[in-house]
Amino acid sequence: QGGRSAEPRAAAVSSSGAAAEMPTFVLNTNLSRSNIPEVLGEELTSLLSKELGKPQEYIAVHIVPDQIMHFGGSTEPCALVSLSSIGKIGAKQNKHYTPLLFDLVNKHLHISPKRMYIVFQNLDACDVGWNKTTFA
Repeated sequence: QGGRSAEPRAAAVSSSGAAAEMPTFVLNTNLSRSNIPEVLGEELTSLLSKELGKPQEYIAVHIVPDQIMHFGGSTEPCALVSLSSIGKIGAKQNKHYTPLLFDLVNKHLHISPKRMYIVFQNLDACDVGWNKTTFA
């Protein structure tokens, strides 16, 4: 993917001393806000921390309800998800994360795995800013 290594790499440290532990998980769905349980964000944070091996305090989960979405020509419940991280993203890891994430989303939102995509993005430390600097 654009010359980026799919292998896990050691966490970079920014000038602030923080390890590059910045995973972001964004879930867009056509479900209404009233159908999104608060516990979903908490459980996603916990699962991502455990599976990515990164502290919870650096994980950002953004759930975006009430979207106008069509999947396969239908407006039945669906989701588009992205998981971005500096490292810990690659062919082997993604295959491991995929069923865990699909199962957790399905458990809380009842969205069929056939109506959801997850896009994994392995980011370079220089492409992520935090606390007035980048992680490079």
